[in-house]
Amino acid sequence: MNSLEKKYDKLLINIAANIKRVRKSRGLSQRDMETYGFDLRNYQRLEAGDHSPSLYTVHKLAVALRVDIAEFFK
Repeated sequence: MNSLEKKYDKLLINIAANIKRVRKSRGLSQRDMETYGFDLRNYQRLEAGDHSPSLYTVHKLAVALRVDIAEFFK
């Protein structure tokens, strides 16, 4: 794995952790995210860092969780 791939993996894990942090701060479970149109299994993969979300998905998460999209990239 080269340096660029390592940086990307680190970014993906960081985004996943921030999504999870924000969801939990809102008192929501992963299953609750189905209410916002997310498939449970895909959402679990996203939070585990096993799936790279599209920009549309990140935007949809920001809207659902009522945060600025930048919150996921901190």
